[in-house]
Parts: sequence; structure tokens; C-alpha cells
Amino acid sequence: MFPQKIRVAAINIPSVFKLNVVGDKIVVDGSDGNLLNCLAEKLNFEYEIVLSPDGQWGSRYENGTWDGIVGLIQSGKADFGMPAMGMTEERNEALDFSLTYSLLEKLFVTKEAGEIPKITAFTYPFTRNAWILYVLMTLAAAILFQRIIFKNATLLGSFISVLGSIVSQAMENIRESPWRRVLLGLWLSIATVMPFLYNINFLSFLTMPEKMAIPRTFEELSTAVLSGKFKCLTPIGTVDRELLRESNINYLVKLVEVIEKNDWEYPFGKGFVDLLDGPTALIMPRRGIDIILGNPPFINVKSSLDNMGIRFVGIGLKKRFCCKEKLNSVMHGILSGGLYEKWYWDQVFISTLYDRMDVQEEEENLKLTLDDLKLAFFTLSFGYFLAFLAFLAETLIPKRFDIFYS
Repeated sequence: MFPQKIRVAAINIPSVFKLNVVGDKIVVDGSDGNLLNCLAEKLNFEYEIVLSPDGQWGSRYENGTWDGIVGLIQSGKADFGMPAMGMTEERNEALDFSLTYSLLEKLFVTKEAGEIPKITAFTYPFTRNAWILYVLMTLAAAILFQRIIFKNATLLGSFISVLGSIVSQAMENIRESPWRRVLLGLWLSIATVMPFLYNINFLSFLTMPEKMAIPRTFEELSTAVLSGKFKCLTPIGTVDRELLRESNINYLVKLVEVIEKNDWEYPFGKGFVDLLDGPTALIMPRRGIDIILGNPPFINVKSSLDNMGIRFVGIGLKKRFCCKEKLNSVMHGILSGGLYEKWYWDQVFISTLYDRMDVQEEEENLKLTLDDLKLAFFTLSFGYFLAFLAFLAETLIPKRFDIFYS
């Protein structure tokens, strides 16, 4: 006979295993809560919820004892452990597991990247290497033209003329010969195409700004954390740190060393998404992303492109539980009928629906504003100021101090 009373060690997680007080009884809801309710109905037992005192699934101490849900089962204070008990070799020494009913694919999530600041937008059309090449090409052209193209021009005068040609200014005092015209035509072609490419890229960026770069893989996350640009948090009372440490992958081992040094961790719950403000990544299962955070476009988080591991999930059972086979038989029927998947996606839909109600419709504004172009106006004003100084210098300084022609 299946026991009529089952004590369930659990953690209260919205949409997964949510505790509701009905009269003098505690009734659970959520995907794993529905699983427990169905088992109780088919196996004719009542359950009593024993909350984990520290809100953890379980971490092992050096003396071999456990805290959290695993500790409650190991000490005999509970018969079951829920929700989503990941099956590991260490936990299997302290308790048994039911039939597997899900998988945990461990990813990390970050807040969706914000727009790159427009204040320095004038540098974005070209990459750093392209800018360096462009500057070197301009300097080389100035030196070359001073020697073979211009008549009696100083190096500064040649540079000013070459720089002016880039912004569509005419070039004067040129030596006439066929091969010099070919060289000059080649340069003028470059000086015409490059500003054109720059202008169209600059305007397209101002209209549709790019996003800031964020880590998308665990290797990129490890690099960002080691450089001090990002934080990475693991859930309280899980084996994620052990998996990272025992992976034998260099960047994952370095990542977990920084996490343990700073003791970065977080509790599960709807409010933990607030931790993502700023350069922060949270390690969590893919199913947790869907069922707790909801689905895009009603959330502004991004999940990683790879994972740090996949684990089976089952109900934790105390050692030598009397009716494990009967429990597995009922669970097999539930899983074969697709009931657990239905409960899971129902909760995903409900979570997304609630998030949808909080979203305010906003019209996307693609117009350029004065704030977007303030740097351009500042640069233009500064250029006019320099031009005025040059005008004063040409007017007031005697010609014998000419710095443009030798």
C-alpha cells in the first residue's frame, strides 16, 4: 500500500511550485505542483509541505551532511523533494530519485543590450583598423604629393591640401604631367568614395542604432568576468558551481573561481530579474527562462547560445522508499500522456500573459533629434572657429612666415 501521508520538502517558486493557502491547508500550483497533485490523486495520498529552511535544493558539507531539500530528506524529515531535483552522483548517495520527467539545460541570461551611445557616433561607421588605415593612407598621400605633385609646398601645406580634397575642396599648385594626373585621379577617386561610404553608414547608424556588445557564449562570459566588465551569479543551493569546477574546461574553471571568490549567488523568484540591471549574467535552466521570465517580446533578456551542461530531473525520494515502483508507474502514464508538458506550457502561457498586460504600447521613433546631432553641430562650430583662426593668421602674419609654401 502506498503511504497515505507524504511529507514534501520544497521551495516556493512562482509558476513552478507555488504555495497557496486554501482554508487550513496548503495547496500547490504550477507545473511541478500539478504533477504532485496528480500523483496524490492517483496514488490516494495527502501531502504536507516542508519548506527548505534556507531556500536551497541542497549543498553538501565537508562532513557529508547536506542542507536544503536534500538535508530534509536525508534526516528523515521529508519523503519527497520538489521541484526539479537535478540528478547528480553526489545527491544519489544521499537519496533516491523517481523516474526522470524533464531535463535541465543550464544557460546564462543577460539583459538585452542597450543602444550604443550616439555622442561618439561619428567613429562607428568604420572599425578601428579601418580608421588607422585611412589615417596612414592620408599621411602617405601627403608626403608623396609634397614631393612629386605640388609645387614648392611644405609638408604641412601638402597635408592641408590632401585633407581638403577628402571634404571636396579643390587642389591647387599642381605640377602638370600625364602620369601625375593618373596618380592624382586615383587619389581623388579614393577621396570621393571613402566620404560617401562614411556618410551613408553614419546616417544609417543614427537612424537604426546598433546594440552594445554583450557575452553570448560561456567563453565570452568568462573573458568579460575576468576583465571585470561583468558579474555572473549562480542560483543558491544548486550544483552549478561544482559542474563548472569539474568541467575541466579552462575558461569555465576560471569563471567559477571568480564567482566563488565574490560569492555571487541569487535566490529563485520572480523578482530576481531585477538583478540583471547592469552588466550581470544569471546562470539558470532554459525551462526557468520560459516559465519564470516569460517569452519575448515581453521580456528584455537574452539567453546564451551554448550551455554548460544538461542534467536529468526527477522527484527526490528518501532512501529505500517503499513504493518507488508504483510511483514510477503512475509517473510513466503522466509523461506518456503528455500531461507534464501541457502543465509546463500552460504556465509559460500564463506567465507571458501576465507580462503582456504590463507592457505599454510605444510607437517606435525613427526620427533624428537635435540630441542625436549635437556632436555634429559641435564639430561644425569647432571647424568654423578653426577656419576663422586660419583666416586671421593669413591676414595678420607676414608672407615671409608662410608655412604652406617654401
